[in-house]
Amino acid sequence: MTSNGGQIPVLRGASIASVSLGFFSLAVFWWYPFSLILSSIGLLIGLICLARGVRGIYGENFALIGTTLCGMVVGIVLTLTQLLHFAIWDR
Repeated sequence: MTSNGGQIPVLRGASIASVSLGFFSLAVFWWYPFSLILSSIGLLIGLICLARGVRGIYGENFALIGTTLCGMVVGIVLTLTQLLHFAIWDR
């Protein structure tokens, strides 16, 4: 089943899920393993949608936005985790 854009609607939903997971993991970035898992899954979904060339109804590239956002959150979470472990580490 295809719609106006010629793509399966589930794939367009997956590219939106990548954006949604990126925003939510950015909102809860201090929950270390949870936000890292969310953003990693969003990054994986976004990369799959990018590889398949999924676009929105009007040609929006939501997969690129989600991949960029999730990659940024992965970098933020890993950087802050390493900095906090270094700053709090007892000698």
